Amino acid sequence: YSTQIFSMAVLLSSLFVYNQMGGIDEAALDRLSLVTEMTKHIRVRAEEGAQGKPRAASAAELGRFSPSFVWLLRDFYLDLADSDDNGGPSRAISPAEYLESALRSVDDRGPGAVAKNAIRDSIKALFPERECFPLVRPVNDEAQLRNLDALSNDQFRPEFKDGLN
Repeated sequence: YSTQIFSMAVLLSSLFVYNQMGGIDEAALDRLSLVTEMTKHIRVRAEEGAQGKPRAASAAELGRFSPSFVWLLRDFYLDLADSDDNGGPSRAISPAEYLESALRSVDDRGPGAVAKNAIRDSIKALFPERECFPLVRPVNDEAQLRNLDALSNDQFRPEFKDGLN
């Protein structure tokens, strides 16, 4: 039932925020595998065809009805940089470029590559409007981190406040 509930929630939303700690890696993408299952649980009525009977929707069709997708990366610790394929210097990239890089198909020829690319393709098709927002840890002190609700805004790291803005 979790896929059905997820599907309904996504279709009823205007904004889907996926909140996770750290950077985007294979495990993070795998946790979004519900997205690949979503199309199996949603039916659309065909405009043409067999008497307008409902049929399974493709991810691209659902993308027209999907909310905007925001991937919020909490406690983000990576530098947003892309290395040159020729070993040249790294260049700074935007959070949007980081997200699109993570969603690029993998060239791996192994058996897992098909599943990995299916997840990436589903995310791209279902959420044509997507953004990424990395946020650093709000404070460095562990005691303060356990009591964030008691802190005033001026006690947060400037980088965190910049990310919120």
